[in-house]
Amino acid sequence: MKGMGKYFIGLLPPPAVESEFNKLKQGIASQFQVKYALQSPAHLTLKMPFRYKEAKERELGIRLTTLLEIQEPFYLQFTGIGYFGNRNIYQKVAPSKSLLSLQASLRSFCKRSLHLVEELSDRNFQPHLTLAYKDLKPGNFEEILAYAKKNEVKGEFLVAQAYLLKKVEGRWKVIAPLVFGGSLELPSPTVQE
Repeated sequence: MKGMGKYFIGLLPPPAVESEFNKLKQGIASQFQVKYALQSPAHLTLKMPFRYKEAKERELGIRLTTLLEIQEPFYLQFTGIGYFGNRNIYQKVAPSKSLLSLQASLRSFCKRSLHLVEELSDRNFQPHLTLAYKDLKPGNFEEILAYAKKNEVKGEFLVAQAYLLKKVEGRWKVIAPLVFGGSLELPSPTVQE
């Protein structure tokens, strides 16, 4: 469709944590030739990919930022390695009340205000960061899963903004940070390292 871009809304870890995820994804890619997950930055998807008019891209960012003015910062905690069937391996994230509320708010806004289709995975939100999928072959699933568990990312990070990403030349690129308004008083981390 001419003039339509493909977008999604997600949370991205800070650079130090992203570097750990990149090392893990690159290790999987080099040892098992599973490279598809390298096409996007490490992220937790809040709204599944959708098509939207590129001419209204800036307005979309403004509308999403306005929605998030009341969002309080919160911590995301990693809770091990999981998988969907034998075709997707991911880093699990604790489904905190703040995270679930943020995703529900975005889901409702996208359906009601942007008239976007609500995907099954939007309704059945399972917070995670994908490590390997699409080109993951069932024959080496167990070996890759063991590798991911051995090298999993541990800890947590503060979330103070979401991001609008766009598919550009086959790769997902950040096009707008969606900064939370919330209070300046941040919650305490649950895990000290």
